[in-house]
Amino acid sequence: MSRGSQDPQDRGRQRRSRWGPKSQASGFADPVTAITAAMTAEQLEAYVMIFRIEEISQSLQTDCTDRTNNSRARSASPPPEYDASGRRTNTRERRQRQRLEDERQRLVDAALKTFDDYRAPRDLRSSQQRNGLIKEKVFIPVMDFPTLNFIGQILGPRGQSLREMNAESGANIVIRGKGSAKEGSSRCHRTTTTTDDMQEPLHCLIAADSQQKVDKARGLINRVIENVICMPEDQNERKRGQLRQLAQLNGTSRDDEHQVCQNCGQHGHRRYACLEPKRFAANITCRICHNAGHLSRDCPDRRGTSNNVPPWRRERMAMRLESDLTGGDRDFEQFMLELGN
Repeated sequence: MSRGSQDPQDRGRQRRSRWGPKSQASGFADPVTAITAAMTAEQLEAYVMIFRIEEISQSLQTDCTDRTNNSRARSASPPPEYDASGRRTNTRERRQRQRLEDERQRLVDAALKTFDDYRAPRDLRSSQQRNGLIKEKVFIPVMDFPTLNFIGQILGPRGQSLREMNAESGANIVIRGKGSAKEGSSRCHRTTTTTDDMQEPLHCLIAADSQQKVDKARGLINRVIENVICMPEDQNERKRGQLRQLAQLNGTSRDDEHQVCQNCGQHGHRRYACLEPKRFAANITCRICHNAGHLSRDCPDRRGTSNNVPPWRRERMAMRLESDLTGGDRDFEQFMLELGN
């Protein structure tokens, strides 16, 4: 049959393409939306929550995510991102699916807190709460405060502060996102999941087996972030303690608590940090006891060194005393010389 003599029915048919309309095949039955009985405000809110969870679950299972065909109504697409295998990770379908999964996760968390007998969907428990762990992200405001070192004060010297936070909260806290690892390190090329995490903003990933541990770990992280933002570096006790721990680990620590100030004689600070006026006696050092504050002739340990005095000097000192001193002073100095012998 020639092209010009085609059947009118065949001519009216449209060729199927990937850009054609969606298939009209039957899928899941639509949930019941008609409310026939009287419900309180709490019951109505609970019904809307459960209905939305079921609606999102069906959309994810059938891959019927909402797609906006109008290009003017869509927002601008972000720059493309690729994983280690060269596959694009931020396509429109993936971003829409991720938004639906995040919304469902928030609704399920709220339902678990509200209803005691509520059970989350099976696929959600296997993907979001794998091995019974609850995960949560706490984002670090590095874009708002680019000059502050959040990672350093969260990790501490050789990760000591982070280990203390893990032990105190009972959760596992790790740092993920852009800037959490050096460029070219092995952690950037381990798995696809790690590569996807590296494309997200800098954040702390918390994983625990209970919500109480997650909340406690989140509070510790937020406390450190607020301390870094609000506290100046010279008044930040956390940073000073971390520097002290680092000096102890490196073997360069100097204990200032038991250090005696050479200016005022008090403990806990050094001479350059002393608030007292500068004293001239503090710059005088005794050659006998090697202490500061007195001359060698006034040293209380001088008697113990009288045996080191040569005999001729001792005789000259005795003659000088006899010529200079009289009465009780001469007897006292003679007594002191005899004690030295």
